[in-house]
Amino acid sequence: MKTNGYTFAELNGKEELIEEIRSLESKLQEQTGEPITLIAYEKERAGNGERA
Repeated sequence: MKTNGYTFAELNGKEELIEEIRSLESKLQEQTGEPITLIAYEKERAGNGERA
């Protein structure tokens, strides 16, 4: 899977956001009957590989 222009989002210390992602994963699993994993990315700044 290509992730050009994106890096993993830094969510350390943002427990409320992490819990929101977990809650949505559970809701999607209930609706689809399949395990769902959401992955948080953030767009890198153009040309330097830093986060936007």
